[in-house]
Amino acid sequence: MARDIPEPTFIEFGQVAKAPVRVAEDLSWQRVVEFLRSRELSANTLKAYERQLQLFYAWTQNRHWHDITHRDVDRYKQHLKNQPSKRGGRLAPTTTNQALATLKSFFKWLTVKDYITRNPTLTIEFLKEPAKPPRDLADAQVDQLFEVLAYRGDSEVRDRAILQVLNHGLRAREVCGLDISDYDGRRLRVREAKWGSDGLVPLKPNAISALDSYLGWLVCNGFTVSHESPLFVSLSNNSRGQRLGYSGIYELVKDLAEASELENIHPHRMRHTFVTSLVAAGMNPLLAKRAVRIRSDKIFARYSDRALDFKMEEAFEELYRKPKES
Repeated sequence: MARDIPEPTFIEFGQVAKAPVRVAEDLSWQRVVEFLRSRELSANTLKAYERQLQLFYAWTQNRHWHDITHRDVDRYKQHLKNQPSKRGGRLAPTTTNQALATLKSFFKWLTVKDYITRNPTLTIEFLKEPAKPPRDLADAQVDQLFEVLAYRGDSEVRDRAILQVLNHGLRAREVCGLDISDYDGRRLRVREAKWGSDGLVPLKPNAISALDSYLGWLVCNGFTVSHESPLFVSLSNNSRGQRLGYSGIYELVKDLAEASELENIHPHRMRHTFVTSLVAAGMNPLLAKRAVRIRSDKIFARYSDRALDFKMEEAFEELYRKPKES
């Protein structure tokens, strides 16, 4: 394949010449740029992909992609396993696997595009990840969070609507990104979601009532209400009326948890709770997976397995609660 010829740089008399451009490096990184542009992913996911590829590219000392072998990737895997984490200790297997998944996706794309002849990641295996403890909340814990909303003062109406939306499995960042036009009175439209998991989220009557009350509250309190307006706004003195950010939602849930005397509560646990509840209630797993916009069967299995445990325990208790026939 012919290499691009760099444009000549003309130097006026008396100027110091710039360092020559290394064409090979530019071409290698240009493949990364092309790869990222071809992915239909959210901005945050693309940023994570770019970061992982930057780290690998630097580790290889900017070698040609077609020079990378499976031994190089395996050595990089060992390098990641020995890397210290920000909190001390080694990187979690999940973090290493995310880096390997990025490399697998990139080199597969290079192979399909005929930029390389052999995919060096085909024989690379992911690290075994330890089973994660259940992260869903008990019904009583969710009820406690809603009960303490009564003490939120002026923000109670907004906070109740936010908690209802989180209780439908939306990620905190997805809630931040909602505009008023994303609510049609029955559903929420999620856009630019993590891993491209956009979609429509049907709402329970309690959530619809909370959102309708909140929109009316916005109008009564003089906030701008239009299709382009953010659905959830800040009520702080410094940013009143502006889009509520991730930290605002995170702190809201933390405050509610503290008031409820609950530990280790954060917004994403509401998502886990919603998924588990759908499967436990008997919803078709395929439909439940679509309702929460999970693409990975492996990730969804964590929720469905947890729900099956619940149903097994219920069936067991029901069996031994029945009086024996004489």
